[in-house]
Amino acid sequence: MFTTQYSSKSTLVEIFFCVLFLFLMTQIRISLQPVPITLQSLGVMFIGLKFNRKTAFYSVLTYLSLGTAGLPIFAGFSSGYHTLLGPTGGYLIGFLAAVMAMGKVNELLDSRCGSLMRNSLSCLAGTVVIFIYGASWLAIHVGLKQAITVGVLPFILPGLVKTFLLVAALQYLKK
Repeated sequence: MFTTQYSSKSTLVEIFFCVLFLFLMTQIRISLQPVPITLQSLGVMFIGLKFNRKTAFYSVLTYLSLGTAGLPIFAGFSSGYHTLLGPTGGYLIGFLAAVMAMGKVNELLDSRCGSLMRNSLSCLAGTVVIFIYGASWLAIHVGLKQAITVGVLPFILPGLVKTFLLVAALQYLKK
């Protein structure tokens, strides 16, 4: 009984700190239109790597729910359901799918390869999922060609750099 209760409290604390971390990472941004470059995806990748799928999913879901309900925690201290319906909404929803995909990749590769390769492939899978969700939703607003031009291409190199830095930092800290 005590273990279950303690586990629930620790999970809630983890979710709280994940939401806070996402909020902080989101506010570091380079304004581009219609999709800004933020460190939000780096935060999602970190959460997807360091926490189990359930905790990661509920952390992102809580973050999205709080922002949608009006707490100004999205990029540029924005909030509201209109953010999910706007051009960047697909990326935000993609974060939920990304942490699930990352958890599945980690689970599938757990005993098959080292943590460097597993974390790299997990982040790559998460990034691809975010791009698919984000560009698909953005295409509704600006068309598919424009969605790829402004919603995917400018983010490939920054995404790779963020993945490399995150995986390298985690490897360094592991030692």
